[in-house]
This record gives sequence, C-alpha cells and structure tokens, in this order.
Amino acid sequence: MKVAILDGYVDEPSCLGVPPYVSPYPRYLAGAIRETGHEYAYLTIDDLREGAKLRADILVIIGGAVVPGKYLRGMPISMREARTTAGAFGSIVVLGGPMARFGLTDAPEEFDFTARKDLDASVFDFLREGQFSNRNRTLKEWNRWAVEGADIVSKHRDFPQPLIAELDASRGCIRHKTGGCAFCIEPLYGKPVFRESKDIVREVGALSKLGVTNFRLGGQACMFSYKAKGVGTENPKPNVEAIGKLLRGIRRAAQNIRVFHTDNADPAMIADNPGESEKIIKLLTKHCTSGNVLALGMESADPKVIEENNLNATPDQVF
Repeated sequence: MKVAILDGYVDEPSCLGVPPYVSPYPRYLAGAIRETGHEYAYLTIDDLREGAKLRADILVIIGGAVVPGKYLRGMPISMREARTTAGAFGSIVVLGGPMARFGLTDAPEEFDFTARKDLDASVFDFLREGQFSNRNRTLKEWNRWAVEGADIVSKHRDFPQPLIAELDASRGCIRHKTGGCAFCIEPLYGKPVFRESKDIVREVGALSKLGVTNFRLGGQACMFSYKAKGVGTENPKPNVEAIGKLLRGIRRAAQNIRVFHTDNADPAMIADNPGESEKIIKLLTKHCTSGNVLALGMESADPKVIEENNLNATPDQVF
C-alpha cells in the first residue's frame, strides 16, 4: 500500500513544525510505514494548496497549531481544510497530531480514524494488524522510527536550506503531579520520558548525512530539566552531565552545522539551582550557535493569575 503523508504543520509549546521548521512527526510516521514494508509519499499543505495531487491508498493528515501565532511563511492547515481534503480523497483518511489529540471533542465524519494518541503508532498497527489503535509509541519505536524515517526531510520544500529539523529530547512535564501550567499540553503527556543522548545523536547523524545542517533541540518543556535528578519530587535538580553529553554528541554528529538552537527554559529551575544552571549556560554558549534563545515562560506577573493558572515561576524568579 502507498500512504500519503500530508504535513499540515504543527505549533506546540515545545515543538515547531511551521516552515522553515519541520517537526519530527512526519519522520516518525515515515519510519513506521517503512518498517511495515509499505511505501509513503510526502507533501506539505502548501504543496497541496499549489495544486499537488494526492495519489495513494491511505491519506494521513498531520496538523495542529496549539499555540497559534502570526506566521511569516506557511500557514498551518485549518480543520476546514483538513475536512475538505479528506472528503475529496475518496479512500481511507486518518487525522493526527495536536489537532486530533487536543483540539477535538468529536471525530469529524470525514475521517476514518482520528488518532487521539501517537499517529505513527496508530498507522503502524493498522498497516501491520489491519486495525487502528490509540496508543503512544514505545521508546524503542520512537528511536527506531526517528532514524528510519529521516530521509523524508529531503522531500520538504525547504530542503536543504533553510530547513531546520526539530528534535525531540523528551515528552511530558516534571511538574505533571501538580498539573503543570494550565495553558500547556506537556503535562497531559504525564510523567516525563527522556530519550537517551545516544539515540538523539544517532538521529542527528542520519539527518546530517542527508544534508541537514540546521537543528533545534525542542520537544521539551524545559531544556534545564533534561534527565533531571529527582523528577517527581518538589525540588528536581538539573543534570549537568547529561546535558553536556547530549550537546557534545550533537555537535560531533552534525556535519557542516550552521544552526544549533534549543528550546524553553523554566525560570524557577534556573533560579533555584544557580550553580548547576551557570554550568549549563556555559555549555550552551560553547556548543550552540549564535542567535540561540532560551524562552523563559513568564505569562504573567499578576499573583492571582499565577495562582489560578499554576504557573511555574514567580516574577522574582524570572527576574
């Protein structure tokens, strides 16, 4: 069977997928399809808008702007577009990504299946067993599919430049027990699951061999919390050694690197652990490229808003 992957772009609190970024989701999906022995075709929603044709046995739509913004290039797929595309396809259509996982109460009738968990795992189970499932990918599947589907980036309209490959380091939130920040989706993933640095480095190596030179280490609620010590307690500590190993490994694996940036940082984690945080910042300045920004989550300085939304840091901690 041939599976058409339609990248409708994603925008999450910790995952960028709107051009020039490409999210990891199409790569995982391509890897899952390839592992079952089937073929895939890849196109973006912009390709479709410009007249590209969908020719496949199954259509899989990825999309979801959970944190919508003002986009300078490439507008994420709307639900209306997704439903219209699905209705005109004439065969099996699957919807997944944040749009399906977090944005729907009912499954629209135009879709044969709506993946409420990991889309790649659902499609993998259908291609192998003949039935869709709602489950998360295992850590082993996660690491395999990230490498096996890496070559999908060569079909992206921004490849090789200015494409930036988004990398997943983890999922979930170290504050999941208290519910995390009320606006964020990361606590909904539950207890944090961290990928090993060797697996992330292997993925970077595969992408680099294909010609990718720009990377962003995202997929995490807080860069300073990667493999933190004491996750699940009130006072987790940054793991300087693990972060250093990851950053060094990525720099070694990425040939001709032009951009290496990171994602969010929890101000409370930095403020409460100044010694470890200073060491991590020095590692970031050493291994990342210029223009790197740690996005500090300060949604409000109003004490009532902070309390009502269970925000992660006080104004003093942010300052």
